[in-house]
Amino acid sequence: MAESNIQLSQSEKLDRFHQLETAIRHCPNQKQHVSIQEAHLNEYIDLGLDMATKAGTANRVQLQESWLKRVYKTLFETTLDLVEPEYWRELCCDYLYQPLFALKHLYRNHPQGKIRIRALYQELAVTSRYLY
Repeated sequence: MAESNIQLSQSEKLDRFHQLETAIRHCPNQKQHVSIQEAHLNEYIDLGLDMATKAGTANRVQLQESWLKRVYKTLFETTLDLVEPEYWRELCCDYLYQPLFALKHLYRNHPQGKIRIRALYQELAVTSRYLY
């Protein structure tokens, strides 16, 4: 996670998460600041994974799954949004593996886990063939 977030309260982290989520879903068309945009993408994923981990530690598995799916769906939906610049959609697609891997790990002991993760992989495969 970005060092600046270490000192943030849970409320401030949540606010930052929302800000980053909005920035990811509505990327400016300028490719000039890709390194900053990529840093925001990494920070968003790190905050989401951190919140999911805290939920899991508190034995709140549904909340943990919800955080992971939210990060995954935000990135996935951005890859599908043809209004967004192509470089940004491709970058979001490249980062999908992080929440997808975390969901796979979460589902490993879940009764319907294999079915759920298979559905996500299939959705990603079909979409990737269609868009790229």
